[in-house]
Amino acid sequence: MKLDLQSFFSAVALGMLGWASLQVYQMNASVSLISYKVDENYDMIKPMWQDFLVRSARNDESWNDEFSSLHPSRKDK
Repeated sequence: MKLDLQSFFSAVALGMLGWASLQVYQMNASVSLISYKVDENYDMIKPMWQDFLVRSARNDESWNDEFSSLHPSRKDK
């Protein structure tokens, strides 16, 4: 039995393509798992972030009312 060069490279190329397809499949599974975890994290953090924004907006409004007579562009002589 004689092994020619073309069949050897064909077998090696086919093996590499199979290995690459398995790697892409595993990467797709990992990305979908990470995407699911990120979505769950976003759903958990969203109410806290909205509450923070509402509270900080209230604090900003009250701060502007207290110091409305001060102007940062006023020049001291």
